[in-house]
Amino acid sequence: MSPISYNQFAQLARRRGWTAAYLGERFRGRVENPQEFFNHVLQARHAGTVIPYRSVIKFYRQQVRPEQRAGGQRSCACGCQKPVSGRKKLASAACRKRMERRRARTPDSESEKHKKDGAFFCDF
Repeated sequence: MSPISYNQFAQLARRRGWTAAYLGERFRGRVENPQEFFNHVLQARHAGTVIPYRSVIKFYRQQVRPEQRAGGQRSCACGCQKPVSGRKKLASAACRKRMERRRARTPDSESEKHKKDGAFFCDF
């Protein structure tokens, strides 16, 4: 197992919207003084410190690589790492809009290709 630093965990927590209170409740009984521990983790003062609890490291790895979770869950195609199930490729409407905007920025549509080539086609 490679070590996970406070900074790595804090970055993931910010992206997912986790608070020290939420994490404290989740790890009650598995971490000594969980609320206090996660307050230290989420602060930027101890960025290089390594997390000593296996349960926290395991939780971090499951969240970073959701496609390797038990049950065969995959992650969202937009890159947000949220889990998707069934035949879905995107986790939410926000992900769908994000992908739509990415497609709009790439000039792969037919009209853009013809503009580049200088060709003009008329169908009448």
